[in-house]
Amino acid sequence: MIDRGVTAGEQLCNFVNHRFLAGPVWNDLGALLDVTGRSPDLVVFFRQISAVTLTGRIVAAGKSISKQSLPDDPAFRKAFTEHLRDTIGIPRDAFDEFYRFSHRAVLAALAPIPESIRKKVYAWATLRHPKCYICGTPLAFEISGQDNSYTLEHIWPRAYGGNSAEDNFLPACASCNNTKKKHFATWVMPTVQSLLLGIAPGDERLQAIEGSYKFSLHYRAAQKLAIEKRISMKEAFLEIGPWTDVRVRNSDDVADFFNLENHEIQ
Repeated sequence: MIDRGVTAGEQLCNFVNHRFLAGPVWNDLGALLDVTGRSPDLVVFFRQISAVTLTGRIVAAGKSISKQSLPDDPAFRKAFTEHLRDTIGIPRDAFDEFYRFSHRAVLAALAPIPESIRKKVYAWATLRHPKCYICGTPLAFEISGQDNSYTLEHIWPRAYGGNSAEDNFLPACASCNNTKKKHFATWVMPTVQSLLLGIAPGDERLQAIEGSYKFSLHYRAAQKLAIEKRISMKEAFLEIGPWTDVRVRNSDDVADFFNLENHEIQ
């Protein structure tokens, strides 16, 4: 979740984050969490999961309503407006802008992938990026149904309002796309709080970490880079490269999610 989001879903998420989740409460929460030794990380986690969860709810609601009325139909606007007003605490003076962001995200989630975009990304991947952007495995472009088969992966998922646009696609192997990345919109979505390995775990244990956790570590590093350099997530992933072996950052502390890394960016 970065300010330079290229999709309607990211823009909705950022609107929610900056318009409705901003305020001194996060500083208060940070002070309260100082005792954990993970205060800055946990504040980011709670704020981001709040914005992403609401974004997903909004898009899912719009998709459900679209089964009865097309998104450009007045009946859709009426039903979607009633749903948003009844279930989400958006201030009245901000509702029209909120609706515009929400409607665009629903349209993005419903739109099919243009064949021209499929061909363009495929051609670019075969010539310039023939490896999975997540794990780095060489891609099988002509063979389907294998773990290393080429897939066209939405960086920000359609289920969260991700546009099927060139800037939101990267080549991924089927294994990463289906079992590691799944439909996660950002690193906070897997149960990262459950990753607890104790002090000084062995290398074998570190490399046996389940794939969705590895993806979360990789995504978190790319997101940090994107924020620092003010670039898109696609640009950040291309710069950071595929994930590397999992390492402990501070060997004197418990190896939980926030004390692990699997990238080369310092």
